[in-house]
Amino acid sequence: MTRFAREAELLSEAFSDALGEREQRTGPSDVKDIPVRSVIAEFSSAGRISSRTMESSMWNAYTLVTSFPVTFQALQNAQISPTHARIITDAGAQISDQADRFAYELAAVDYASGESLNRVRSVARMLAAKHGGVSAADRRKKAHDDRKIWIDDFDDGSAEVHILTSSVLAHAALDRASRLARLARDPHSSEVRPVLGAGETEPATGEDDALISEQDVQDVDGNYGASAPNDDPRTMDQARADVVMDLLLAAAAETVSADGAAAIRGHVQVTLSAAVLAGASDAPAELLGCGPVDARIARELAGFAPGWDRLYLDEYSGMVTATDRYRPTAEMRRYLRARDGRCRFPGCASSVLRCDLDHNDEHSRGGATACENLSHLCRRHHSLKHPDIDPEYRWAARQLSGGRIEWTSPRGRVFIDHPQPRVHFA
Repeated sequence: MTRFAREAELLSEAFSDALGEREQRTGPSDVKDIPVRSVIAEFSSAGRISSRTMESSMWNAYTLVTSFPVTFQALQNAQISPTHARIITDAGAQISDQADRFAYELAAVDYASGESLNRVRSVARMLAAKHGGVSAADRRKKAHDDRKIWIDDFDDGSAEVHILTSSVLAHAALDRASRLARLARDPHSSEVRPVLGAGETEPATGEDDALISEQDVQDVDGNYGASAPNDDPRTMDQARADVVMDLLLAAAAETVSADGAAAIRGHVQVTLSAAVLAGASDAPAELLGCGPVDARIARELAGFAPGWDRLYLDEYSGMVTATDRYRPTAEMRRYLRARDGRCRFPGCASSVLRCDLDHNDEHSRGGATACENLSHLCRRHHSLKHPDIDPEYRWAARQLSGGRIEWTSPRGRVFIDHPQPRVHFA
């Protein structure tokens, strides 16, 4: 048993005893709560942490041990980390039926045992939506009713502005802010393509295999480590923050002082079934990298879409297998975006909108421009496999059957990255 599982078991046992004592007491709620308050106070004092933090830890441990036995066993066997377990229990908390929750756990733990945290979160949400609980429409309505904006002030004169809104609007707003920020940092750039990736306007040819320059190197959140091409000293994060405040205060895209800024729109990628599109089903659609969204919102977005990518899914695995677009190059791009969903380096969850299409076997060395030799990589990980990198630090990638990619580290360790799964709703 891992230390984390043993800790969860002890916290759950103490919390469960306190809850049992509370149920046996009579009188006002304050009086009945004394056993629970007391055990929380004792544990928080011993651990030298706040009572609220301890209360949250004990409740989470109690939920894990009593309501999610499959997840707890996986934690005991060190198949998953404590954070994996928390993501699974948080997403599954909406499932009230025990049998549905058990089925959800089996699927979620199986996926989480081989994936990083940032990939597990969105898949767990989709699995929870599939296996029951509050409908996406009900959750969307509650979330819509809870929308708000607030500020947290800090002692150094800075403050955080928080906006609680729908996932679709939030991701579209971030994408638009990123595009405008790039244009603000370099007014001479041709900004219609995705701000952080190759997109439709950059070719999937040998040029994609060129070594990325320092000014283009970014992390998985799109933060640039060097100054902009026009010597703008701001990082991408700083430019994004400035653009957002300019838009809020001046309410005009032109405040970024760049021609064409008004034409930039936020992009999101939503996957929905034909039944949902036709209104025959209200099963949730999927917002790439986030999780389920209400079918009504998905249909509204579809109504504004200028084009369609019809995808055929494997009946059993749910993996994308083909698309019916005619033009070969565009079809390959659409197919690979749908197949990959994110950067194909192990553990990376950077969206395909922030990635380049890369030849696993370099085009300059005879690698074919074919789906079996192409995958999406963010700039950070793209640069790790370039042939000009010192062999002592270079990673090698080889595509296997089914879109799997075998990575070999400079020290010879092998990692297999699997394509992003698609969740089916019956």
